[in-house]
Amino acid sequence: MVSLDFNATVFMQMFHFLLMLVLLRLVVYRPLMNIIEKRQEYVASEIAQAENQRAQAAELRAQMEADLQKARDEAKAIIDRATKASEEQAQEIMEQARADAQRLKEEALADIQREREKAVAQLRNEVASLAVLVASKVVKKGLTIDEQHNLVQEAIKEVGQLH
Repeated sequence: MVSLDFNATVFMQMFHFLLMLVLLRLVVYRPLMNIIEKRQEYVASEIAQAENQRAQAAELRAQMEADLQKARDEAKAIIDRATKASEEQAQEIMEQARADAQRLKEEALADIQREREKAVAQLRNEVASLAVLVASKVVKKGLTIDEQHNLVQEAIKEVGQLH
């Protein structure tokens, strides 16, 4: 059998080993574990913050896209309103031009009618003058039928030359 001789060195080595374990636990292990825990908490908070920022960025992106779509819709509505207004304005201009053309036409017709009436009145005056002239010649001469016919023909020629 093997005899186990224990001497004081083994106990001292065990004592030193245990003392070293206690000292390491108090001096190194706990502070080291505290540092590791703080580092884990820091990493976890950074991950949470990054997730939070990512969620905020997604919300902001969605908001920006919604705002962009709203701006596009508003721009389209403005363009549609401007197009409609320009079409209405063009229609109004066309209607005004038609009305002006109709008014000018009516004024021209009225001017033509006045000139015609003026010409007819002047023609009547001239015909009346000629009739008086013919009548005075007939009365002076005491004309025969052939002379009266020639006189009427001359009067017609004179009327034709009065333009």
